[in-house]
Amino acid sequence: MTKLIKFITMVITFTLVAQEKPTNSFLPSPGETYVISGWLKDAGVTNAISYEGHVNFSQTIGEEGSTLVSTTTINPSGPIIDGWQRFQKSVTISEDISSFSLSLISQDNGDTYFDDIRFYPYNGNLKSFVYDSKTQRLMAELDENNYATFYEYDKEGGLVRVKKETERGVYTIQETRSGNSTLSNN
Repeated sequence: MTKLIKFITMVITFTLVAQEKPTNSFLPSPGETYVISGWLKDAGVTNAISYEGHVNFSQTIGEEGSTLVSTTTINPSGPIIDGWQRFQKSVTISEDISSFSLSLISQDNGDTYFDDIRFYPYNGNLKSFVYDSKTQRLMAELDENNYATFYEYDKEGGLVRVKKETERGVYTIQETRSGNSTLSNN
């Protein structure tokens, strides 16, 4: 009996185009260092110390016909927090780069989920915000290290709980309870 192994790869490719005028769009600068980070979760894996899913950062270097592809593997590391493990690595863009790609590689025997993927300058900071699409309420804020602060609301829209993600897990840092009382004249 043959065992079918499911292996899924998603590749995101970016081609660098020289422009005469500067734009407001993000364009990595050759020779500069950038940080690639995010979170991943191997589906169906329990009691793991580290996940198998990973990210490959590949640079195509040189002119067409004489190209070299340089690949850096970014493995998850650190503790698994609520089923997710963080990956992060600094990479330097080659002076002769023509394109680069991020390949999201799943575990050998199942699916891998990726979340909060970031690509930003090494000397920069990045903060992200997540809003509920229906209520437009702030649901999470991701700090400079890609750790989240979660905001929970009651049915009336009042903030009831704030949780902070850390290397040791997710902790409640603020909780509010409120209610209405009715007085009777008996």
